[in-house]
Amino acid sequence: MSRLTSIFFCITFIGGSIVGSSAFSQNKENQPAPSPAKNEPSREQVKACLRQAGGAECLDNLFREMLQTHSTAQALELIQRFEREDPELRRDCHPVVHAIGRETYRLKGNIHDSFSACDQTCHSGCYHGSVERFLRGNEIYAQANKHPTQAELKQKAAAACDPKLPGRLRFQCLHGLGHALLYFSRYQLVPSLEACDAHTEDWSRRSCYGGVFMENVFNATPETRDLSPTDYHYPCNNLSEKYRGECYVMQTSRMVEMGLSTEELFHQCAKAGVHSAQCSLSVGRDLSNFARIGETAGAARKCELAQGDDRRACVRGVVYALIDNTWDGRYAWPFCAALAQENDQYRCLQESIQYLKTTFEKTADEIGKDCGRLANIARRCLELAAQ
Repeated sequence: MSRLTSIFFCITFIGGSIVGSSAFSQNKENQPAPSPAKNEPSREQVKACLRQAGGAECLDNLFREMLQTHSTAQALELIQRFEREDPELRRDCHPVVHAIGRETYRLKGNIHDSFSACDQTCHSGCYHGSVERFLRGNEIYAQANKHPTQAELKQKAAAACDPKLPGRLRFQCLHGLGHALLYFSRYQLVPSLEACDAHTEDWSRRSCYGGVFMENVFNATPETRDLSPTDYHYPCNNLSEKYRGECYVMQTSRMVEMGLSTEELFHQCAKAGVHSAQCSLSVGRDLSNFARIGETAGAARKCELAQGDDRRACVRGVVYALIDNTWDGRYAWPFCAALAQENDQYRCLQESIQYLKTTFEKTADEIGKDCGRLANIARRCLELAAQ
């Protein structure tokens, strides 16, 4: 598995909720919202923007005003509060945090300072929005219909992400770059992927591909997406082989949109050939939405519909997506504990802890502190953290 497929899960901000009733949840839902402070958007203003056709510009204007008197950190804290109060915003917070990132880049003027101001709130959307603004420029809406040349796309792509950034932040930069490339090319899929190829390292290219494919699946303007109304495997089966693996990492979200059940998803993944594991990983990523709304056992039962490597890939997909939301195990480990078979529980814990260590550079002590909050599997978690 490429490093991308173990860090791509800034994902499904459409169709699933984010925070559930895990062992770490302390806050009550649906409490009355406090009155907004000066320049702070209200929860309803944010949701109103999300309902508009020009939602991105609407959100940018809200946070442009807020950032006149507040820091990026304070804006992100506001969204965290909204997530706790409102299940709908848990589901849809990722594009909201993109807007905070876009406005942060407008103020900072460079990716390094923007990334220093951002954090992982709601699938790291602040990082992605910063890269969007870098690529699109300050005339972001006026240039919406401008066709850049392929040479311009490649030049911007090659210069976007500092190789000296820590891996977890460099990924966020590259993934956000993929989103922005597809937008900037007016949703021409292959030219966007070819712009990602301006990076010489395989991991960097794949990280960028993932952002392109996510933007293609989740773009809110359906007519711009390069998708088929009848072919569950398009566009993956119509691309050069080097792009297909990362395409399948997102493809089951499209299959769900087309009406397939979990059982049918696994059946289609079996048809993906050498990319069947990446497809099953995508199933797990989609199922992580159930865990975020507190239906942890339901997510576990659905992964358990698969067998062997497909089940293991599905479990990885769930825990990676849950960890990517918060950069810790608060939602992943209750999912592991909900798996019926002890060997599945063990493997789930093992892979999630390894993911935290390698991708997010968590120490054994940091992981161990979180393990202690999970009474039912704390001992096993601590043992794995110490290895």
